[in-house]
Amino acid sequence: MKRLTLLLIFLMLARPHLFGAGDYAIEQLRAEDATTSPPFSISRAVAFDGGLRLLLTTDSPDAIAELLAAGALEAQLSDHEAETASTVSLTLGKAVWCTEDGQPVFMSSLDPTPLCDGAPPARIEYFFEAAVTLGPGRDLAIGQDPDFLWLIEER
Repeated sequence: MKRLTLLLIFLMLARPHLFGAGDYAIEQLRAEDATTSPPFSISRAVAFDGGLRLLLTTDSPDAIAELLAAGALEAQLSDHEAETASTVSLTLGKAVWCTEDGQPVFMSSLDPTPLCDGAPPARIEYFFEAAVTLGPGRDLAIGQDPDFLWLIEER
């Protein structure tokens, strides 16, 4: 976590190119000498009543679940105004759409995927759920130290 904290300090000073995701900016960093490739990328962040959902692009949800189970994936909420940082728990879930233009059903990644009128879902997206609220001076970092890191902050 020490490397993640140092990397966060660097990010706050350097601010390389950010790419957007709704009302949030998501920045992905990867060490030049990384020993592994991230099994996912964070495509967008969506606030909900219980916190924040980070929707993922992945071909391997099992690899993500293994990282979480092994404690290899860390998340930290930083409050730069209060100069505090706290560990955040992440859960892996899936959003299931029965139709492309319908509303998703959010569930645990461990739950069986439901059928939609007897047919497979039109789309499934995996996500991290974190009980955090971002705002001015607060950001969320998720990473596998020292190989890769995402920084999420409200615009």
